[in-house]
Amino acid sequence: MKKKYSVISLTVIMALVGIVPTAQSAIRIGNNSRSYADAYNQVNAMRAQASVNDIAAQPTQNSGVENVTSTTSATNTGSEITLPVRVANADLAARIISGDANSPVSYSQLESCSMIYPNGEFAWDGPTVGAGAGGANTCVAVVEMRGYQMGANGSDVVLARANLAAGDTVKCNISEFPEYSYTADAGNIVFPSDSEPTMDDVIQVMNQEQKDNAGLKIAAGALIGALGGNMAGENDIGNSSLLGADKGKLQGTAIGALSGAALMAGNAYAGKVAGDMILSTGVNAAAGSVIGNIAATGESVLRIENCNIDNRQSRCLWGALATNTPLDPNKDIAYFDITDGETTYVCDANNENCRAEELVAIVLAAYPDMSLDAAIEDAKLEAVLSNSANQFHLERTENSGYAMLPGASSGHVYTKIASAGRIDREIPAMLEITNEKAFGMDQSDWREWKRVYGASATFYMRNANGDATPLPDGMVYTINEFYPMLETADSGSVIDFGNKARLKGTLIGAGAGGAMGAFTAYQGAQDDIQNRWVTAVREYNDSLQKIYCITGDRFLGYYNDDIVIPRMGQY
Repeated sequence: MKKKYSVISLTVIMALVGIVPTAQSAIRIGNNSRSYADAYNQVNAMRAQASVNDIAAQPTQNSGVENVTSTTSATNTGSEITLPVRVANADLAARIISGDANSPVSYSQLESCSMIYPNGEFAWDGPTVGAGAGGANTCVAVVEMRGYQMGANGSDVVLARANLAAGDTVKCNISEFPEYSYTADAGNIVFPSDSEPTMDDVIQVMNQEQKDNAGLKIAAGALIGALGGNMAGENDIGNSSLLGADKGKLQGTAIGALSGAALMAGNAYAGKVAGDMILSTGVNAAAGSVIGNIAATGESVLRIENCNIDNRQSRCLWGALATNTPLDPNKDIAYFDITDGETTYVCDANNENCRAEELVAIVLAAYPDMSLDAAIEDAKLEAVLSNSANQFHLERTENSGYAMLPGASSGHVYTKIASAGRIDREIPAMLEITNEKAFGMDQSDWREWKRVYGASATFYMRNANGDATPLPDGMVYTINEFYPMLETADSGSVIDFGNKARLKGTLIGAGAGGAMGAFTAYQGAQDDIQNRWVTAVREYNDSLQKIYCITGDRFLGYYNDDIVIPRMGQY
């Protein structure tokens, strides 16, 4: 049974990334230390090296026919006759030496065979490679595949031998040589690829590299995401720490860990270009969202949260239903701050001892037939702004109190309230809102909602979890008695993704960061692929010059070259 060696043809991937030389001089695909000029000088050096003749003199394996001897000389009529080339068939050799006129091969044919390449190794033997492989004995070149400087002390080693018929051609590729012709050294190397790497090949390799160590990448992404999620999580009431174990922060930690792991999984398994874009987009979007969240400014928005109404999930505006006791106009005179649109002051009958109070059911003296919301939204307070008689200002008195005096000032401008009430009871309540805006609803949106839907609004009592319960029988409220809860951009911690008043700034920051990250990542990935492909092609070409085919000391070609042996008489 013939001994076989496991020879693995180099895949495109190995042609790209290379194999590091071992102590047995296994070939490394792509030798960056060698230039093309060195490769050219190598050709000439191989033709003249002294060790070639020694290697060529090694026993040559024939076509596999057992018990066949090689006859090169014999004694005939007292004189020694040497044949020009080795003849594998001993009987045929004897007939040629004896001068048998009926011999199928003549001495002159052997001479013609030997003169194809006088410095090559030829024989009259059976072809084992090429189109004529397995055919009758003929003039063949003994072709050796050798590895450049793969042997001891930098010598070349024979990797395989084969017989190629005169006039035939074969590619200098290990797959073209029969397996029984491989030497022991052939089992120590990885042969070059059969073709030059393409751009698609490079992308496949880099895609695989994205998947390598995916577990470590995902774990790292989860840790980083958990830290960021904890920082962005909502603090419990009364706590303002950046990191902590509050309920909101633990929830943020879990979400951040999952998001970070998902981001790195997408990077690892989506391929080079898409993976880089996913990672860069995600990282830059996250950074942009944090910056946008921190720097967000703008109007306060209604606090609209998830709610549970009659065992169904919905969205509800949180607030309170308030009952009030009307102000006594004989004792209290109230004023509304039109500058900030919120503050109300209550003074005594002499417009002195003014103090800020929270009032409800406000009707302005300049608009006796309108609610405050209607006056602000529809009339735009024109009657106040255009008439100085409706304008007042606060001024400190001698007793360190405040008095309301006629006329505007450089500070806040106030106008008189015709009627209002002090809150004497508040019931946590909510009402269902199904047309919520993407970036939240401000006071203007609330006034519009009241105008359109207020008359048919249904109120519910609520608990801290947002579960709705019906109002007790006999308890009736109108939309003007519902006061919504608000969220302002400056409320909450430094980073607060739960604050809807910051949502617009957060999304703008995320969008800008993500778009910039995706663009730069795409450009960078394309450059990486282009540079890797150029390097891979160079390394592939270098790898071909580490293996060559030769007959005797006649250089035939590098790996993957087509080598041709001329016909007899055409040298």
